[in-house]
Amino acid sequence: MLQQQAPLEQALQQPIGGTYRQRRSRGPPAQGWAMPASMHRQPSWASADHNFNDDDELNSSASQQPLEQAEPDPDISREGPLLLSTRVEYSALPKGQTQAVFGLVTIQAPETAAKVATPDADEERRPMDVVCVLDVSGSMDSHNKIGDLKEAVRFIIDESQPQDRLSIVTFNSQAQRKLKLRRMDRQGKHEATVETMRLSASGGTSIAAGLDMGLAVLEKRRQRNKVSAVLLLTDGQDHSSSAHLKTLTQRAAKAGCGLYAFGFGVDHDADLLREISEQARTPYTFIENTATVKAAFAGVVGGLSSIVAQRVELTLDCQATLKDVNTPFAVTRQGENGATVTIPDVFAGERRDILVELSIPADLPGTSEDGSTVLLQASARYQDLRSSRGVLVQTSAVQMTVQRVDEVQPEMEPDVEVSDQRDRVQVTRTLEQAAQCSDAGQFEQAQQLIREQRSKVSKRQSVVAEALSLELEDAEDRMRSRSSWQVGAAEVKDAFQMHKMQRCTNTFASASSAVTKKSKAMYMNSTQAAWTSKSSRG
Repeated sequence: MLQQQAPLEQALQQPIGGTYRQRRSRGPPAQGWAMPASMHRQPSWASADHNFNDDDELNSSASQQPLEQAEPDPDISREGPLLLSTRVEYSALPKGQTQAVFGLVTIQAPETAAKVATPDADEERRPMDVVCVLDVSGSMDSHNKIGDLKEAVRFIIDESQPQDRLSIVTFNSQAQRKLKLRRMDRQGKHEATVETMRLSASGGTSIAAGLDMGLAVLEKRRQRNKVSAVLLLTDGQDHSSSAHLKTLTQRAAKAGCGLYAFGFGVDHDADLLREISEQARTPYTFIENTATVKAAFAGVVGGLSSIVAQRVELTLDCQATLKDVNTPFAVTRQGENGATVTIPDVFAGERRDILVELSIPADLPGTSEDGSTVLLQASARYQDLRSSRGVLVQTSAVQMTVQRVDEVQPEMEPDVEVSDQRDRVQVTRTLEQAAQCSDAGQFEQAQQLIREQRSKVSKRQSVVAEALSLELEDAEDRMRSRSSWQVGAAEVKDAFQMHKMQRCTNTFASASSAVTKKSKAMYMNSTQAAWTSKSSRG
């Protein structure tokens, strides 16, 4: 689509635009800069003086609001794309006894919740604002990393629609904005391609500087698309950025954008990127083979294109005592009997399983004539993204009930889905604990934790249990020694963050894996699969 444009080779020698490359008369320049040593009150990458309110204008639409203008009050609806359901570990419990029991509250968006466009379709989808924050430090010059990175970014450019906007920020020891938040029409794609082909590797690594500038692009924009994200990719170690992660991820949440971290090769700082992902509540993606970065980018953008709900608030109102809420998302407790879980967004085809632990007193009130007792009520409130104008959905309450009986049948089996999610939560914790032991060189202790958990999971027969058992088997092999852990640490940390968030960006298998794992297929939706499939074809 570059007809009637200057040849790419010629364009690479020419400056693009100019308004967003101009320096202001005071303060650091708006693009690449290093804070003077005299300004020590803030980190050298502080963004207070970034002047990025030059984003391309959007087509006028009710779904695209200026940031300074409050959005109109949304329509209120009882109908939306999310389904809410509950299950309890045992359907019957004995009367007159205090019981501890697990319950499951599930939010699910069916694949058919929205008509979403795949890369091969001509259908329009919800437009996106995406900022690529790319490591161009000296280490990216090895093993064709910079070449694979360029190919991945060009794929995102090529698959963007005219209403999408893309910005490119690069960082080594400093950060530079290479492309303002630009609409991906024909001219915008050309400019983005030129800047991508100009990328070169040199210098050190400051992830915080890159993230700060990438977030500033979204914070300073005059208008916004409702779906926005920062894609961070690095292959380096950075021991100076960890102290600033909380502030940076809080800024991402305030700006309403997802933050997705990708780590290249075995030498990158997996702990730092996983911590970013933990705080951003997104998956962390380990890219073992740099040739697969295009598929990983495609998986994220495909998922973003399928978002059906944002700002999901799940309210739990319990009759029993709510002992614990097992979820990686933010939980606000309301005494002993209530909680609110906040989930940033949900892709079509995804589910979020909230595992609750309840203490049921012997004399719990509310038992009906048929012996059923309400344990909790759950309801959800969220923004429905299927319409051009935001619709706020408030669901009806659904109940979790149990039968109180004189005598429980001894052969009663626990609910399969509740058991699956108990296993997922426990396996995630075990992988995380074993990874911490391995980081400390305690490999025997790490393997013992893995073996104990694997013996429990392998006793059950379910698709989820089989996938989790294989995940544990793979992790145990990677924790044999310091040398095997050096190669395998990032893969394990990718895995437990994926299981924790119930979201994945790719389905490619690790070349260093001793088993054929099946976990990733549990979390990829059909739109992501279509995008990653196309990325592998060319």
